[in-house]
Amino acid sequence: RLCVAVILIYTGNMALATGMKCIKYLLFVFNLLFVVSGVVIIIVGAVIESIYRNYINFLAPKLSFASPPMVLIGVGVVIFVVGFFGCCGAAKENRCMVVTFAVLVVLIFIVQMSAGVAAYVMRSKVKSLLRENLRASMVNYNESNPHIYRTWNVIQHDYMCCGTDGYEDWSATRYGDAINGVPDDCCKESVRGCGYNIFNNHDQLGTIYKDGCFDKLEGDLLENVTILGGVAIGIGFVQLIGVAFACCLARSLKRQYETV
Repeated sequence: RLCVAVILIYTGNMALATGMKCIKYLLFVFNLLFVVSGVVIIIVGAVIESIYRNYINFLAPKLSFASPPMVLIGVGVVIFVVGFFGCCGAAKENRCMVVTFAVLVVLIFIVQMSAGVAAYVMRSKVKSLLRENLRASMVNYNESNPHIYRTWNVIQHDYMCCGTDGYEDWSATRYGDAINGVPDDCCKESVRGCGYNIFNNHDQLGTIYKDGCFDKLEGDLLENVTILGGVAIGIGFVQLIGVAFACCLARSLKRQYETV
């Protein structure tokens, strides 16, 4: 009977050790992917920040420190640190580090979901801020403000629009009042001087874009928010899988310590 008991204990320990190793390697691979995804998010955020910095500040200068690229970089750094911490905990079979990793991932998940809900709830405020900034920048549109001048030209040309809510918005600006018309990039065929005296020459209205840029920019904004929301939910489920692995490994390590 003693031999049978010893064999059963030995077999149970072997099964426990095998299961723990399996969970350990799964958690290590998961965290390695976590680290890599953190690096990728940092790189993507840095690239977007470097390319679209002026564009983002132009649309939402009050949110320059909380712009999407900066948020991406911050999230990437946190994910990288937490993933690296989890890798160390899994490799060293340190229960304290594994439990800490699980707690940190749960906190990230909660913050992530809260931010997503807040972004959805505050959509109307973001839309009003976008309209406000577009209108304010139109007032300062002229060649002496090259940043605003070039950005408005690019927006109107690429989105095939004119003004914030329509081409008539330019009549309330110094630039529009001076030329009694709209910028040349409002024209369907951009030719120097094509927007001149448009407000007095109604026969030429067919040569310009009449729709405003706000609706088109808003559409892009809402589309991107939807995509980011879907990505956040997907990452959230992956994070919960990582928490489950970490909890299983922590429980296995606790049993191992108790057996020893």
